[in-house]
Amino acid sequence: MSRLTLLFVPLISLSLAACNGETDDTSGQVDTDTDTDTDTDTEDTTSPGDPSTMYVALGAHAVGHTVLDAPAMDLEIKAWYPAVDTVGAADIEYSTAAKFMGMPDESMSIYGAAHRDATPGTGPYPLVVLSHGFGMNPEWYPLAEHLASHGFVVLGPEHSDFDWAADIVNATVARPADISATIDLAEGDALGGAIDATHVAVVGHSYGGYSALAVAGARFDLESLATRCAPVEEPFTRSYFCDPFLGAGDELADLMGLDETPTGLWPSLADSRVDAIVPIAGDAYLFGDAGLAEVTVPAMMLGGTADTGTPWDWGTGLAFDAVSSDYRVLVGLEGAEHFAPTTSCDNLPFMDNLDEFSRAYICEDPAWDKNNSLDVINHLTTAFLLDVLTQNAAAATALDGSLYTESGRLDVQVIRD
Repeated sequence: MSRLTLLFVPLISLSLAACNGETDDTSGQVDTDTDTDTDTDTEDTTSPGDPSTMYVALGAHAVGHTVLDAPAMDLEIKAWYPAVDTVGAADIEYSTAAKFMGMPDESMSIYGAAHRDATPGTGPYPLVVLSHGFGMNPEWYPLAEHLASHGFVVLGPEHSDFDWAADIVNATVARPADISATIDLAEGDALGGAIDATHVAVVGHSYGGYSALAVAGARFDLESLATRCAPVEEPFTRSYFCDPFLGAGDELADLMGLDETPTGLWPSLADSRVDAIVPIAGDAYLFGDAGLAEVTVPAMMLGGTADTGTPWDWGTGLAFDAVSSDYRVLVGLEGAEHFAPTTSCDNLPFMDNLDEFSRAYICEDPAWDKNNSLDVINHLTTAFLLDVLTQNAAAATALDGSLYTESGRLDVQVIRD
């Protein structure tokens, strides 16, 4: 059974609160404004305007979608990209693999807004690799379409992990390899040369956030994890963050091709081609302070302060405090939960097959309206990646934390050493 499925069990009270109560007032948050002309193949022409909202709206590019294969890795890679020669509406129904209990079929639909198999623009466009959460799919994240509209190619490898108990140790090594294979594909002639694989970022949610940290150079420190886990008695944390890893040193070492199980910091799974990362509610506990300090690329750590799927001190907050990046950003959505970055459940028709508690945990947030949390994540992630990968001066102004303090619901901290 997947972590995604079992996550709901200890969180019933939170789910009921989300179902039975109204979300908090959303005043002071980033506004929604998605009207834009997307039928051009021009560079990003977003008007500077108000830096606190300039990337909420879709960008100037129409968005194409296709599926690529990496045969050497037996890996399917979903692609979103700036497109030309589009015809008709951009409504699309993605068909994705069903990876958690409650699904009656082997596949399920997710609704989005992209033109299937449209012709890519000439680019070349900077590359963003999107690493989805454990037991999920790349299509869960409207951020992929949003970034493509602003002039990025987004490639989302379909990680094969499904069952946390059975798959997590293998996934811990396989996922960084999937990301590297995706960059390999981008360096070839994927999308007709539309990809600039010399400017690469990795964005990941949940265990995808772990994956982003790993390919950026974070190193395992199982001794640190044992110390962190020693006083933990709470069943969810113990079952998911501690027990699966503390007895798995030999297996991890074998999967990594090591002759013996390391002590202290483990060898890196980094990919030197990665220029920046955005872990969203990213699992960071495997690395500890010393392992996270090995990360030096620009990094934006983003998450909800009330996240119970990857608690702040085991994920977003831990990573921000410990990485060595000269340029690092912290984005805290006050009171937000684990599924803040996923698409509205209006786009997830299979939610009707889940029980009430599960639907509530995915579909509702105890503090944020889903559209507002997505606006914040889309806006700030786009600004950060435009700043880092394209040196867009206007984008850097959107990362000024003072722009967001009045709301009392969004904490943005920027450190440039």
